[in-house]
Amino acid sequence: MNPEMPIKKIYFECMRCNACCGGQPGYVWLSKKDLMALSEYFGLSIQEFALAFCRMVDIGIEITLSLKEKQNYDCIFLENYGCSVYPVRPVQCKTYPFWETILENEQSWIEEAKYCPGIGKGPLISSNTILDAFLERRQNTPLSIDEITALRALENKWDNQ
Repeated sequence: MNPEMPIKKIYFECMRCNACCGGQPGYVWLSKKDLMALSEYFGLSIQEFALAFCRMVDIGIEITLSLKEKQNYDCIFLENYGCSVYPVRPVQCKTYPFWETILENEQSWIEEAKYCPGIGKGPLISSNTILDAFLERRQNTPLSIDEITALRALENKWDNQ
């Protein structure tokens, strides 16, 4: 077993309950790839998309982008039928629950199962699938607004929303 995979057998099947998409406060961090794909999906400029659907989050060392939430803490893109941007959903969403923090040990996996009814159900997930998810997250880290000049100019506009 790969040393990055301390849990030997991981079973998972998404139950489409949308629990991971809302109901409690949180962040959906956007990578540069996510921002580009979502902007293109809506036919908006990066600035237009960011103003309409994102919020700035100061994490101390940099300012990042997260999707906005509805008043009930659901993701801004969560609809009754599920994710309205499913084909271009952010990497964070696409790779859940195969995050390194969730799979770092058996206890973390069991703890996450309290929030996700699909954990421990369904087919055995291959270690390659999980490692691919780890790699995709590592390659698509949360975007700092300093990385894209067009976003830096939006700080004052966000402050006034």
